[in-house]
Amino acid sequence: MSDVQSTGPPVVQVSVEARAELGAGQALVFDWTRLALCCAVAGEVSLRRTTTSEVQGSAAFVPLRTADGGPPVFAHRRAYPLLVGRHIKVHCRRRLGMRSFTSSLPPDLGLRASFGRVARPTHDHMTEGRTFRA
Repeated sequence: MSDVQSTGPPVVQVSVEARAELGAGQALVFDWTRLALCCAVAGEVSLRRTTTSEVQGSAAFVPLRTADGGPPVFAHRRAYPLLVGRHIKVHCRRRLGMRSFTSSLPPDLGLRASFGRVARPTHDHMTEGRTFRA
């Protein structure tokens, strides 16, 4: 089963581990990072932790629907179109005492989209041996 649907709002499923690592008043954000490529400008989608007060009052962020009443999750307005129709899984691991949030999105989603080649997963991105088809 693919995690990409043709239309519809993105749905985010936050793992139990990721929920435990978020403190009170914290949210997850799919942010947009601008990249310059020769004569064109592209961007990448990244996942970060922030405070709910930072994103709730900003016109730059859109709230996303979470499965099972999960913690607040937002997307930057430029990243949102790349997330439409996707069921996204978020996980968290601790490495050397630091929290590391990861998602089931392809690591080069924004770059592929700028070239008109949005990746469609053939396996769950959270497992080993993942492959993506354009």
